Amino acid sequence: MSTIASDAPVPVSAQEDRYGRAMWVYEIRPIVTAADREAAAALVQDRNLWLSRHGHDASALHVTAFRDHRTEAVGLYEEDGGDEILVGCLLLHRQPAPQSWGVDNSALTVLLAHTAPGRTDRPGWLLTMWLADYAARAGSEWVHAEVPGWNTGSNDGVARLLGHLRDLGWQVLGTGHDPDGHRVTRIRLAAAASPGLTAMIHCTVPLHSAAPRSEPEEGSTR
Repeated sequence: MSTIASDAPVPVSAQEDRYGRAMWVYEIRPIVTAADREAAAALVQDRNLWLSRHGHDASALHVTAFRDHRTEAVGLYEEDGGDEILVGCLLLHRQPAPQSWGVDNSALTVLLAHTAPGRTDRPGWLLTMWLADYAARAGSEWVHAEVPGWNTGSNDGVARLLGHLRDLGWQVLGTGHDPDGHRVTRIRLAAAASPGLTAMIHCTVPLHSAAPRSEPEEGSTR
């Protein structure tokens, strides 16, 4: 989970076009096409470069994971004058969490959440708000995630990140190791329905996992 703190204001309502139809400032949807997966991989690569410059050991495997069509990737897009910009992405893990987590199998698990570096509209806060609401609508009590627990710099960047996540509403559960042996900190977020969130973020992510997808054909559309 990687976010950026900011005090910048965030829009609180949907815009309307000249016909009075709702136009959302943000949309969150499945990342399906090869082009969208490449855009997500590029965002993660940019974030990894930012992390490396700030003393964090960023894994190149995160980039590969978003290119894998077998993963359930989700993207947060901003509408910008008729164009859309990917500002955040994550992987949903709907299978039971590893036993070592001690997590209720009904909980929603999130993997490899990343936001675009340099943003001033708090995409980490937007993803957190969406996850809490999405988990509530899906019937889960908690959202669980992991944060890299190592830092190669002189400053304690991990502690700052965890402090920021606490400010966003995440609870720190403890530390452990991922399947590759890397130290991680486990966090969770309480599910909380936010009916008014639909005025700001249009969501088309299904509440339950779909059948496994085959590799999208070249030139296919969403």
